[in-house]
Amino acid sequence: MFFKTSIYRNKKKIFIFGALITILFVKERINVTNKANVNLKDHSLDENFFQRHLWPQQSPEQQLTCKLPRLYLTGHDHIEKYNDCKLKEEFGYLKNSHWYFNKTVISKYIDLECSYRNISRTDDFDLVLSKYEKLHDSQKISHDVIEVNCIESNKIKRNLYNNLHVQIVDRMHLRHKINIESNDQCKPMNILLLSYDSISRVSWFRRLPKTTEYLIKKMKTTILYGHNIIGDGTPACMIPVLTGKKEEELPSTLKSDPNGQYVDQAYPFIWNDLHKKGYMSFHMEDWPQVSAFTYRLRGFSNKTAHHYMRSYQLALWRRVQNAYFANKDDLCIGSIKRNKKALDLVQEFIDMYKTKSNYAAIMHYIENSHDGNERVNYLDHDLKKFLSHNFESGNLNNTALILYSDHGSRFGMDRWSNQGDMEERLPFVSIFLPNSYIRQNSDKFKNLQRNAQQLTTPFDIHETIRELTCTNKPKKKQEIRAISLLNEIPINRTCQSIGLSIHYCVCDQNWEFLNPNEKFSVQSAEYVVAYLNKELSKAEDYCMPLKINKINYVKQAKIGGDVFYKINFITMPNKAKYEAMVKFDPDEKKLLIKSTDSVSRLDAYGSQSKCLEKFPSSKKLTVDLRKFCLCKPMRKSKA
Repeated sequence: MFFKTSIYRNKKKIFIFGALITILFVKERINVTNKANVNLKDHSLDENFFQRHLWPQQSPEQQLTCKLPRLYLTGHDHIEKYNDCKLKEEFGYLKNSHWYFNKTVISKYIDLECSYRNISRTDDFDLVLSKYEKLHDSQKISHDVIEVNCIESNKIKRNLYNNLHVQIVDRMHLRHKINIESNDQCKPMNILLLSYDSISRVSWFRRLPKTTEYLIKKMKTTILYGHNIIGDGTPACMIPVLTGKKEEELPSTLKSDPNGQYVDQAYPFIWNDLHKKGYMSFHMEDWPQVSAFTYRLRGFSNKTAHHYMRSYQLALWRRVQNAYFANKDDLCIGSIKRNKKALDLVQEFIDMYKTKSNYAAIMHYIENSHDGNERVNYLDHDLKKFLSHNFESGNLNNTALILYSDHGSRFGMDRWSNQGDMEERLPFVSIFLPNSYIRQNSDKFKNLQRNAQQLTTPFDIHETIRELTCTNKPKKKQEIRAISLLNEIPINRTCQSIGLSIHYCVCDQNWEFLNPNEKFSVQSAEYVVAYLNKELSKAEDYCMPLKINKINYVKQAKIGGDVFYKINFITMPNKAKYEAMVKFDPDEKKLLIKSTDSVSRLDAYGSQSKCLEKFPSSKKLTVDLRKFCLCKPMRKSKA
């Protein structure tokens, strides 16, 4: 296809056009709320404090190689109404592997009969429920998860209470027999790797001001200003952090692949080496229906962390999913908000092993932020309290805390703003190191602070964890793609030098708006849709072809000597919002698109592509079409 590269350069028109886009996409949906809805307007700190710490502070030399964008503390004001937990009092609780009744509550009932059953996983998708047994006060409970049911034992048999209870059971007997040997060269540290889904650095600052203030002012935490996502979605972050590899560099674990393996059989998870060092481990993701290793992938068989909280999350989701989708869910487990319960379990794990063993806790929390950041504000109080308790009690004296998000919002109002594309690519990432480590390793801490102003990726997080846990693997040569943040990252590191797609790269991107109605802009959008339809033809019996409905904007930038275009458009019949990155080939006078990874979907596709779950594995569909496919009517009824 031949293109005439006329460029719209009238600065006044560009300004007006950019303003119209902002009005179009940033629609404020503000609900007046009560407690837990914290934002900067309510916070005592000056907004200048947050804006000052939001911006990178690069040296001139760093800017020459990768100038990081300056994002503004705007938007992110839409908040959902906070609802208290419907259940106000629990009938009992688990503590030290025993059940204790809440005497204040049960004293209100004369004829009370309680029973429980154990809940265990068979694999990452199914549970085994034991038979109900009578439950007594101070009863020994050795299972992680139980369901407690209480009824009136009179003729009415009225149900009074039913809830899940979960605990951390001591598993020191599983600890590797070889003791951790500490020497002057390497003293292994505990690791807290806590992440929240889909929160950009801007959204984190806006929605979690108490936590942000505490991290910066009290804990002196280092924020990574150039931490760049390397792909679309959570697996593109989590797999490199936990294995040091990309998904495509590892054996297939896809559900759609008949030869796909379980992830623990195929992936070199870092906890395998930590276990050999004597570490105890914890791993939890909420929302099992979309979690990183089970949505497209086959999940775990049995080589998991010592405390793998999958049975709890599966049982919990089965209880709440109907209420969630009906917008009647209070986001609680009994009388406790589920996000707080997740931190309570991490705390219980820390308290269980802090005097017994080195440990590593990995948590990824999805529920409050995956479908939009309107509920992120509710995390602030509990997260800040968790941090302050562990910091001030000394629990972090030998612990590195990496508190981060996998990526910014990928769809919804936050993503549609003028800086939404940069926010998606620049999640909040922070690293806390205790003073004892900093005093003994001042040069490494200086490296961390310098590296915080440069281009970094999840591969660097993996290498940093390995260095802090003394599990470094010998390398024939230093990889520029994966360098511990405690070592000096070369100042000449670029997206191209580490193989990072320009579609995701945030370096030196000075975009200029073009006229979306010009012939070149229209042809560019049509080129992308033609490419998508070519990919969709691989499942033509399942998916409907797409066509352009509207072009929202086209932007141009010169990056690394090449000219790129970013095209934001809407397609029909799926009514989907997309953003594509294409390169202009001056020799061939045509546009080039690298792969479907160069096209981001900016709204949720929900069940539009559900029929692809039935796509025959024998046909080996190698490209992920979920964000493009709208199932044909006959396939919808069969899905």
